Amino acid sequence: MNMKKRYIFLVLIFLLIEIPVIINLYHSYNSFENLVLDQIDETEITSIEIEKYSVDEKVVIEDPKEIEKIIYAFSDVKLRRSSALDKSTETYWISIIVNNSLRFGMNLTDTNFLYVTDLDKKDKYNSGNFRMTSDFDVNCIASLFK
Repeated sequence: MNMKKRYIFLVLIFLLIEIPVIINLYHSYNSFENLVLDQIDETEITSIEIEKYSVDEKVVIEDPKEIEKIIYAFSDVKLRRSSALDKSTETYWISIIVNNSLRFGMNLTDTNFLYVTDLDKKDKYNSGNFRMTSDFDVNCIASLFK
C-alpha cells in the first residue's frame, strides 16, 4: 500500500469510529426548551399538577400567570443525559397539561435530576433522565407546598 492509500484508509477508519461517538455526545446534551417548550405553544398549557412525594400532597396550578412563572423557571435549564442518580431527599412529579390532556411528565429531584417524558413522542430523544447542568432553584417548586 502506498502512503496516500494508507492515509485515506486511516482517515476512513477514524471517521467510522468517531462519527457514532460524536452523534451520541450530541444527543446527550439537551435543554428544557428543546424537549418541552419547542414542542408546544406555551399558551396552550391549561394546568400544571405537582405532587410532592414526601408528604403525598398535590398542587394544581391553573392561573396562567403562575403557569408562566413555573415554565419561566425551567426555560433556561440545560440538561445532560445521565443514568446515574444521586440519592435525593425530595422528589416532585410534575404533569404539564396541554389543551386539557396530559402531555409531559417530569420527575424532579432536589439533587438536580430531571426525568422528562413527552407522551406524544415516545422515543429515546424526547424522554430520558437528565442532570441539570445549569442553575435551577428547586425552591420555586418547593414553595408551592408551604
